[in-house]
Amino acid sequence: MKYPVTALVCAALFAVVAGPRLSAAATDYLVPAKKGPYVVGLANSFSGNSWRAQMVAEFTAAADKLKADGTLKDYIVSDATGNTASQIQQIQNMIASGVDAICIDANSETALNPAIEAAHKAGIVVVAFDNTVTSPYAINDSVDQVKFGFGGGDWLGKKLNGKGNIIVLSGLAGTPVNNMRWNEGAKKALAKYPGIKILSEVNANWDQAMAQQAVANLLPSFPKIDGVYSQGGAMTLGAIYAFKAANRTLVPMVGEANNGLFKVWNAEKKNGFSCYAPAGACDISADALKTAVKALKGEKVAKDVEMDPPIVTDETLAKHVQLDMPDSLWLPTSLDAVHLKALFGAAK
Repeated sequence: MKYPVTALVCAALFAVVAGPRLSAAATDYLVPAKKGPYVVGLANSFSGNSWRAQMVAEFTAAADKLKADGTLKDYIVSDATGNTASQIQQIQNMIASGVDAICIDANSETALNPAIEAAHKAGIVVVAFDNTVTSPYAINDSVDQVKFGFGGGDWLGKKLNGKGNIIVLSGLAGTPVNNMRWNEGAKKALAKYPGIKILSEVNANWDQAMAQQAVANLLPSFPKIDGVYSQGGAMTLGAIYAFKAANRTLVPMVGEANNGLFKVWNAEKKNGFSCYAPAGACDISADALKTAVKALKGEKVAKDVEMDPPIVTDETLAKHVQLDMPDSLWLPTSLDAVHLKALFGAAK
């Protein structure tokens, strides 16, 4: 049985710009070093899909290891269920409880900034990951979401030779990742191809069932759909199932590094199905935790750490599909066999 995929990890290049602690402006995001063991919080904006469930599992697995070696005293995980006010309150609660660092998957680029500043003034390291923030007091640790979106949009434009009708499946409206992948990335890439017509754009919250229903609703209205731009692997899988249920020929689709998508893609390649899948990096939560601990110890940490998204294509799919693992696995992963079994149960 195959578990963690290291090839995708090795393919990821981190672009880090770090400078010495020279001036107040350069060090706003840092706090005085302190001795451990530390208490760290994870302020998660929502847990509404399998990517988020695995992201939390990546964090807790890394935190358990740090507890075992004495680096952490404890950790706290909260879930704001998609509500920005709730996430602000949960961050404030963590500040009041005396945590040493907070890792945030943000529901808003800007709305959390006052709470983040309050954490900084309380001597708490803040690392925003996945959905990052504009606060000068936070370290941002992320996949380059604009490249994620732009690459997929450009691939689809080229795949369709610059013309055709497409539908768009976006994520959770208002979130930074949704905005960067679509508005700042894919939408700008597709603008290079004036022959591409966007028939409809739907926010399906990166959820397979929502996407499948949305596409099923669109298909009767659009007899000619030449491609699908989706910014999430589960949504792409939902689109595939909707096309197949309607007996429509599969068209080129953009996706994400999700094992369920990989399995169907692998099976449909012989029928001419083509896809392009950047990786959203579930294990970035574990990386954010490591970054927070480094900052607490007084080690040099960059203000912005950004990773180019690894890409899976028709040519490289066979290297990455995990046929003996569940559909809900996201790649790459830092989880070992024990944690994967705990998260997903028995392999199937």
